[in-house]
Amino acid sequence: MPRFRRTRTILVTLTAVVALIAAACTGSGEATPSTQDPSTTVSTSVEDTTTTEAPLTSVPASAIPGTNSPTISDEVATAMREDIGVLMLDAEESRGLPFLSVPTVTILDMDEFTARVNEEIATEVSPEEVANDEALLKLLGMLDDDVDLSSLLIDLYTEQVAGFYDPDAKELVVPVSVDGMTVLQKVTIVHELVHALTDQHFDFNDEYERLLEEGNGDDASGVLALVEGDATYQQFLYVETLSPFDAAQAAVELLSFDTTMIDSVPNWMRQDLGFPYEHGLTFVGQLVETGGLKELDEAYQNLPNTSEQILDPNKYLRKEQPDPLPPLTVTLDGWELADEATFGEWGIRLLLSDAVPPGAATQAASGWGNDSYRQFVRGDDTAMAWVYLGETEQDAKDLVDALIVHVRGGMGASGGRESGGGLLFDGGDPWVFVDRVDDMIYMVVSSDAAAGADLREQLGL
Repeated sequence: MPRFRRTRTILVTLTAVVALIAAACTGSGEATPSTQDPSTTVSTSVEDTTTTEAPLTSVPASAIPGTNSPTISDEVATAMREDIGVLMLDAEESRGLPFLSVPTVTILDMDEFTARVNEEIATEVSPEEVANDEALLKLLGMLDDDVDLSSLLIDLYTEQVAGFYDPDAKELVVPVSVDGMTVLQKVTIVHELVHALTDQHFDFNDEYERLLEEGNGDDASGVLALVEGDATYQQFLYVETLSPFDAAQAAVELLSFDTTMIDSVPNWMRQDLGFPYEHGLTFVGQLVETGGLKELDEAYQNLPNTSEQILDPNKYLRKEQPDPLPPLTVTLDGWELADEATFGEWGIRLLLSDAVPPGAATQAASGWGNDSYRQFVRGDDTAMAWVYLGETEQDAKDLVDALIVHVRGGMGASGGRESGGGLLFDGGDPWVFVDRVDDMIYMVVSSDAAAGADLREQLGL
């Protein structure tokens, strides 16, 4: 389903930071720092004397490549680079990997930083794709009719970005801190430095980009959760090293952030933005607990490819794959195929989240075996055909019951009468048909009744 995967690569969600700082302040965090010691040493030799080694405590500011905005003084830029040099070694120590090369750091004043964020969003997000996402979300009752999704995303990401790593440019981009870097900014930079570090060692971005272009959506979500979960886990370890005073300072700073936009979006969207950080953290924690950092490193060679594997790490460790599902081949004459993708277990949770109680939604989605949908658009009309395969027949029964609750309560579909063994809602907009056959569920949703009936007929229902 639409999950704004591209723009999320530059998002640093503050909800993850809240959880980490709270855990550090209360001492409730379960993460354990790595015992591996990757400390780097430098040698100084004097003729006719023995060589001595001293631990390197920071990458020198002069050794960190990158540029600064012209408005930033040399003193401020140097002080920030000195702090970042220390954080580089912190990231190396917690992750158990050395930087293969010192990452480029670009420090921008707030005007240039905001412009760079907007440029990244404009580059990564297609207006046509966002328009199609908006149409589908409104059709499914997940977005109000008066919401402009494009404007919402721009406002949301501009509010939430506190620094990011650009894997294409191999560059860490941070906003200037004239009065010195705050504790919260250091926490954020550790997170982004871990991205730079793992990118150097595992070069995962090309595969992630390929999945964004060619995958089913759910597979890219699995990769993103690994990447963000890894960085969040190491960020957790860094927060645990803070003194109580620094942790309190970070918490106070966090509370000063303007979260007006993120507070205003639908609950499911807030959950989705937090998915790769919160559930990714749990996933990575399970890998480390199972086999240490070696297990985590190996995950980059055998990437998780479903949100189900993230939600249940044991399924990843067992190498459990989606059940075979024949591809959807339905078409609509005169309509454009806008998307062909997979909801996945997480996407189904989100779909149900507003109309179905959280525990029931989780239970209904947990029997996911596989699914696939096709979305079509024609002018202002949108139609979708969706096929779901449960792991068991009971799983399909549980989900179809929850779907009917959502159709009635979340989508506002009217009617609801038996038709050919399924349930037909044809009393208004949207037109909906839902049917279960053994462990399979078929669902057609359309703003145009004739198109909905056509898709139903092609599915043989």
